[in-house]
Amino acid sequence: MLNKFIPNDRTRENLQRQRCGDDLERFAEWLTGLRYSAATIRSYIFAAARYDAWVRERNHSVAAALVPSELEAYRAYLLHRHPQRAQRLRPDGGNDYCGAHRFVKYLCERRGIPAGAPRDTTSLEKRFVDWLCRHRGVCTRTAGGYALKVRRLINALGTEPRMYSAAQLRDNVLEQSRGFSDSHVDGVVTSIRMFIRFLVIYQECSEGLQYAIPRVAKWQKASLPRYLCPADVQRIIDTCDPGIPLGARDRAILLLLSRLGLRSGDVAGLSLGDIDWTRARIRLSGKSRTPAWLPLPQDAGDALLYYIQTARPDCSSDAVFLIACAPYTRILARQISLTAERAIRRSEVKTRSFGAHQFRHSAATAWLSQGMTLQAIGAVLRHRDVDTTALYAKVDVNLLRGIALPWPQEVVSC
Repeated sequence: MLNKFIPNDRTRENLQRQRCGDDLERFAEWLTGLRYSAATIRSYIFAAARYDAWVRERNHSVAAALVPSELEAYRAYLLHRHPQRAQRLRPDGGNDYCGAHRFVKYLCERRGIPAGAPRDTTSLEKRFVDWLCRHRGVCTRTAGGYALKVRRLINALGTEPRMYSAAQLRDNVLEQSRGFSDSHVDGVVTSIRMFIRFLVIYQECSEGLQYAIPRVAKWQKASLPRYLCPADVQRIIDTCDPGIPLGARDRAILLLLSRLGLRSGDVAGLSLGDIDWTRARIRLSGKSRTPAWLPLPQDAGDALLYYIQTARPDCSSDAVFLIACAPYTRILARQISLTAERAIRRSEVKTRSFGAHQFRHSAATAWLSQGMTLQAIGAVLRHRDVDTTALYAKVDVNLLRGIALPWPQEVVSC
């Protein structure tokens, strides 16, 4: 199998003489089964060989190469050696690290070792995530976002919560928030406050510590939702070429975002079993994990059916939307947002926001202008509180004119 990707005899013999030579042969077969391109397989073979050589130089065994901390140490080594590649050295991109990551995954599968995230997680973090899912009703995806902030806190302050102080917690919040947007800061504060609440419940830290971090100052409904007019939305959708697989996929995604006001996580989480073609509806779980059925508009349904029949890769995954290159895995929520950003930039529509959530605001604003009630809009958007939907009433100028008080006349002085 190696000769298919490494035609040079001398190079291939050098690879086969390495400690992982036999594994590289099977690794190439494994990547071929996942339908990676020949160029990617070739680069991953060399990346795996370099990782094995690095582990060998540290006098570590093959078993040590499978330890998540070893892979993380290799990533740190690559970042230190090539700081200009920092943006490429991620689990989903950058062949130096990604090839090693895939090689470790292959070795784990071959040896029957359960695959896990390429990082160590403390028992404290695992207990916190379990508590969120079991007792707070948080979905797995949201719990993962909480865990990321909490992991950074634990790495900085240690695994003994009784030693935490209010000053340390506030310093860590500032460290994780520096240089980020207000929404990111709010996420950091919410995650750490929830973690401290968990510790207080189980009496693992001082009870007063839960008041160490104040909430981020916010004024509800202080700003207008960012939205696009229907003509601009259609202009963005029209930039997707259904004649190519990527264009067909992106068009179906944008139509679901704009016609139903779905969140990026809703679209990414769609499975083939969630589509009821007979009754023209789709099933969504959303943040609350409570399933809800929404009608499937004709144009969105046609685009979805066209993508599934003609452009969706043939694979065992039951996800509706897959990434565009091998291995064909479920698309992620952040990739949905990137899809929206690419389409908006192609259309050259002038807007301050480029995320997928803008289509949700645009849909709600359009429905309101067409006469839908706030209760009906809230039902489609799956809002728990009508006050959340009331935000969109601020953009209905005609409605606001009807309730505006007349400007008072000037009072003549006596």
